[in-house]
Amino acid sequence: MAASSTPVGLDLARAISTLFEQVWSAALGEHLSLAADACCDGEVLERFCVSICGDWCGAVVLSCPQGTAREFAASLLGKERGELSAGEIEATLLELVNIFGGNLKAVLPGRSELALPCRAPLELPLDHAALLHEERLAFRGWPLRLQVFAAPR
Repeated sequence: MAASSTPVGLDLARAISTLFEQVWSAALGEHLSLAADACCDGEVLERFCVSICGDWCGAVVLSCPQGTAREFAASLLGKERGELSAGEIEATLLELVNIFGGNLKAVLPGRSELALPCRAPLELPLDHAALLHEERLAFRGWPLRLQVFAAPR
């Protein structure tokens, strides 16, 4: 990883872990647990991302199976899992990745802008981006993966 990819004086991995836990605890009222296995490998994933551009450029990607996305939405919206529309599930995950991206942007030095969150394609166009941090976690036993990529400067 090039020195310009990581903000000077910031332990980005620790900041990302702390922010991720704070966002999910605040939004969902519960803590996440570390997943001991490769929780999302081999599963069809829902993927959502938000980009940060400015003095630091990168992307936050949240990936999870449909069941996890449904569990997040049910918890956040106070509904039963079977009552949710596809639009409610997508809006919930877009909002969660947006909240996380905004909180990450706030701790980065310098100026940067947060793009609108979007559903990520199966293959992200992260040309030459470096994976800075990845966490494999679980919410009520439902797996998820968070990745933060830094774009080259």
